[in-house]
Amino acid sequence: MEDLAARALKYGPALLNGTLVTLSYFVVGSVGSLLLALPLALGLRTRRRPIRYLLLAYVEFFRNTPLLVQLFWLHYALPMITGIATTAPETAALALVLVMTAYMAEVYRAGIGSVSQGQLEAAQSLGLSGRHSWALLVLPQAFRIALPAIGTLLVALLKATTVLSILSVPELMRVTTRISNYTARPAEFYTMTAVVYVLLGIIVSRCIHSLERYLTPGPCK
Repeated sequence: MEDLAARALKYGPALLNGTLVTLSYFVVGSVGSLLLALPLALGLRTRRRPIRYLLLAYVEFFRNTPLLVQLFWLHYALPMITGIATTAPETAALALVLVMTAYMAEVYRAGIGSVSQGQLEAAQSLGLSGRHSWALLVLPQAFRIALPAIGTLLVALLKATTVLSILSVPELMRVTTRISNYTARPAEFYTMTAVVYVLLGIIVSRCIHSLERYLTPGPCK
């Protein structure tokens, strides 16, 4: 036990740094997708078929290809096509935002579809414009309805950051692999890392659950 504590103390700063890198990509993927998915979800509802089909193609591509393939394609194939090269950290952040936006847009669209059309008609009959009806009535309800699914996606995003190690991004999984290879003690360090991911996942889930309770009106809080 003393040796284990000594190793944990020795390599703890490196693991902490890897955790912070993981959290930074998690924040970028979360914030980017939550912001970009809304206009994408609204665009998927447009009656203009060329726009809707183009956005649908984007969603289907990123939802139905593995993140690993997307990382390789963005990092190696896209520069050959466009002439614009990205660093490994830039590619990692871009891939997370693009794929999570595709998933989040579908969650938003389902949430919007769950709001009764009658409420929108009632708001407009009271004199609210279409824009205000959506901003004050439809979107807040849709977001609250979508929160459980959003929480599930955010936990999935947290776990997906482990794939970034394939580009040598120094996130938690990459750091753990290097330490375990150096010390020849994979069981100890991978167990520590698993515990960290469990704790982070629980924190994310609890935060979403608390937000859901806060936004729930009436006695259900």
